Amino acid sequence: MKVSVVLNGAAGSLVGKPIEESVGEVKRLFEEAGHTATVTAASGPEIVAAIDKAVASDADVVVVGGGDGTVATAAGKLMGTDKALGILPLGTLNLYAKDLGIPLDIREAVPLLARGRIKPMDIGDVNGTVFLNHSVLGLYPMMVQEREEVREERGLSKWPAMAIAMCRALKQYPLLRVRLQTEEGTRRLTTPILAVANNPYDEGFGSFLKRSRLDTGKLALYVAKHRQPFKMAKMMVALVLGTWQRDAELEVMSLTEFTVKSRRRTLKVANDGEVHRMEAPLRYRMLAGGLRMLIPAQGEAASPVDADQRMADAAEQQRRESA
Repeated sequence: MKVSVVLNGAAGSLVGKPIEESVGEVKRLFEEAGHTATVTAASGPEIVAAIDKAVASDADVVVVGGGDGTVATAAGKLMGTDKALGILPLGTLNLYAKDLGIPLDIREAVPLLARGRIKPMDIGDVNGTVFLNHSVLGLYPMMVQEREEVREERGLSKWPAMAIAMCRALKQYPLLRVRLQTEEGTRRLTTPILAVANNPYDEGFGSFLKRSRLDTGKLALYVAKHRQPFKMAKMMVALVLGTWQRDAELEVMSLTEFTVKSRRRTLKVANDGEVHRMEAPLRYRMLAGGLRMLIPAQGEAASPVDADQRMADAAEQQRRESA
């Protein structure tokens, strides 16, 4: 099996470490498992070019080491190809990787991926841009942009900067007025935050943006109806605790496609933590099984030869299905 690995050298987990060591370690671990691996590192604008090169290569699997935004970029480029996507979680939240059960330590993650299997997984789409975790309108895109400004001004890390950004956003507290069009008709919504998740988030204490399933074929739409900032702040605390879906002013819907309309020509949208200004209307749809994903091995370790054959068989089967 040929594996092309792209590491985001600016990812949080790699900052302060010699990048050559990480490149060498990842290559060694894949090759010890019986695979042929090409490993490169890039950062900034160069990361997209590095991913493009990996996608255009003869690799069977493209493994991306980075945060949720980097992984989503790779997912978008792999859509419609016969290549699978693997993830090395090197960012801040690493939501999708955690839901797949991929360890945060490279030395643990690579062997599990090397013994893994390829499986079609769901992916969300809004106006042709894919997202693995969520797409959010309203306060959250404002908070993300504010966070980056605070980091630049004060030299803070992400979490302290986000706390300041949240306070500023709650102080302004703009409400978004949109129209939601579904199979059942069109509704008017006034909301501080509208979030769309690729598969529903779990409920219960300690379930911080966790999904047990990534293959339900459903988008989960979360519409906050809080008109008062302090109530929104309470729900944000509940979000961290995992109890936010019990909020009486939160509406939850399960859909496969819908449209968000606005009088504005464009809307700010945060897709997997990356803020974009997108043209309205926003057409959301679930691409069920639309992404070939390398799932980490679980349980007993398989031999490198057996694992390599499983991955090769899965790749060949997918090629036949798409032929």
